[in-house]
Amino acid sequence: MIKIAKLLSKSPQQLKQTYLLNHKPQFQYGQVDRFLDRLQMPLYFYLIGINVGVYALWHFPAVDKNFMYRHFTLHPGSMNIRELHTFITYSFSHQNTLHLIFNMVTFYFFGRTIEAYFGSKRLLAIYLAGALVGGLMQSRQAGISLGASAACNALLTYYICNFPREIILLFFIPVPAWIVGLLILYQGWAGQGDGSGIGHDAHLGGCLAGLAFYFATRGKI
Repeated sequence: MIKIAKLLSKSPQQLKQTYLLNHKPQFQYGQVDRFLDRLQMPLYFYLIGINVGVYALWHFPAVDKNFMYRHFTLHPGSMNIRELHTFITYSFSHQNTLHLIFNMVTFYFFGRTIEAYFGSKRLLAIYLAGALVGGLMQSRQAGISLGASAACNALLTYYICNFPREIILLFFIPVPAWIVGLLILYQGWAGQGDGSGIGHDAHLGGCLAGLAFYFATRGKI
């Protein structure tokens, strides 16, 4: 817990320098790596910025709402070859302010730690994998879906698997991370088909993506 607290007390630039100093690349850089290395700030800042920007588009009167629904939500036409991109873009899209705030606060704290320990590329890969797996599972349901919850669940699950004994404040109550992980898995599983309008399938898919990433990358930098 002390190690995590010290890490989070650093500035974004210090976090990036800490990662680069402590982790030597074990692979040849590709185009994605070169792009991420050119960023002036940690990647999580930009991902939060994209989410906030898409939220602003939803509420900007000049933007066609049909365009937003077609390209920034999961909907019955998402399996169309021309709209497969929505399995990723929906995860940057929020209409509700509280939904945005909750997801971005979660993403800030856990995404920041993951990027500091494992690098920007790992953060991006987990976010996109959570969005994709969550989107595929959610597409079994009728209706419109949007939000970063699946991607955030993937990051949260990956964090919990790596730091199971860290303390997480759950509704301001300190709880070991592994207990939070079990609760998230149970909620995603038990909530399927409950008619609440909450994307439990997407949440569960995000958790499964986070678990898969943990076992695939365990012990690797």
